[in-house]
Amino acid sequence: MTRPTLWNRRTFLQRLGYFSGVGAVRSHAVWNSFIGTKSLQPQKAPGELVAYVGSQGHGIQLFNVKQNGWALSQTTASDRPSCLALHPSGKYLYAANEIDEYHGLPTGTVEAYSINGQDGRLTLLNRQPLSLSATAPRYLAVSPDGSSLIVAVHGGGSYNVLPLRIDGSLDGVSGILKETGCGPDLERQNASHPQMVLFDPTHHRILSADLGSDSLNIFTLAQGRLNVTHRCGTDPGGGPRLIAMHPSGQILFVMNELNPSISCFRYDAASGKILDRLHHQPLDNAGSSKAAGATAMAMHPSGNFLVTSCSRSRAGGSASSRIAAWRIDSITGKLDLTQELNGWRRPSYIESIVLEKNALFILSNSAGIFQGELDSTSSLFGEPIQVAEVSASKCMLLHHL
Repeated sequence: MTRPTLWNRRTFLQRLGYFSGVGAVRSHAVWNSFIGTKSLQPQKAPGELVAYVGSQGHGIQLFNVKQNGWALSQTTASDRPSCLALHPSGKYLYAANEIDEYHGLPTGTVEAYSINGQDGRLTLLNRQPLSLSATAPRYLAVSPDGSSLIVAVHGGGSYNVLPLRIDGSLDGVSGILKETGCGPDLERQNASHPQMVLFDPTHHRILSADLGSDSLNIFTLAQGRLNVTHRCGTDPGGGPRLIAMHPSGQILFVMNELNPSISCFRYDAASGKILDRLHHQPLDNAGSSKAAGATAMAMHPSGNFLVTSCSRSRAGGSASSRIAAWRIDSITGKLDLTQELNGWRRPSYIESIVLEKNALFILSNSAGIFQGELDSTSSLFGEPIQVAEVSASKCMLLHHL
């Protein structure tokens, strides 16, 4: 397969029309399209672009994304942030703290920050503990009406609901849904381990992926509590980690971490049920059981293609990653490979991929942030180049002020 021409830094920045604002959209709309929701706030012309990066060693770092590079402008103390989520208004940021103890109790926490509309700087509003035994939270989703925060908790196998106050701050936990179940992998699937939550196109239901029990679940939110309305089992030992809804609202893509693959399901938004599996695509083209697993997935805002990563352990403790772009058949859900970077060794482990109209962003846990030019028509991308150094990075959120 022929790869696109690679650019040096100067040529790349000159050609990256993304920074000029052409075709750019507000980042909270982009992020919500990735998690399957839409902002209820009226859209306006995009302003300055900033990036929030959660680092398990440095808290939350704020970067100004400029044409001549990324510049660090603020570092905010935060205890092992594992996920960042934006309020639909774009005025508040929420962080999950992937910890096992808080004030001597076995629980994780979540934090609320206000965002300065001029420069993007963060100010802590408050911090709230999760329920007892709800340790190592992995993912956050803000309800489309901005009233609630849903937390997927890896340790303890549960989901927490926290109401959001009018000033953006967090109220205490109002709802707890404790899960059970396990899978055939005795090390990784000894119990339920929720990984991700997102709202479906109706904005009234929440979909979740549970790596520990090999299941997909659908909940409704009412009076600050979650209620189970549907469950769907996945392949034993697959370990579903990430989910993405196609803009049509009829196809759900599930990334399986333990058996590196993408499964595609038909989704009925009217009934809130996951129906038949349409397609299954392996991601580990080497076919070895020593693959570290599938690590990241992002859908382009157009819904025309996915970009995925699969990391493989190597001798000496290093790792290499396969980054691949897949064209989506919007009827069948079938994925066709359009491009791959195989053996991309500089990042030891890819934590996150974020797509905007003309740009691809990759977050490595050791080497920081990489960026490549993206052709939204062909789904081809240029060789990613490093734009910022961040150690022990875990999550990233882009935001137009």
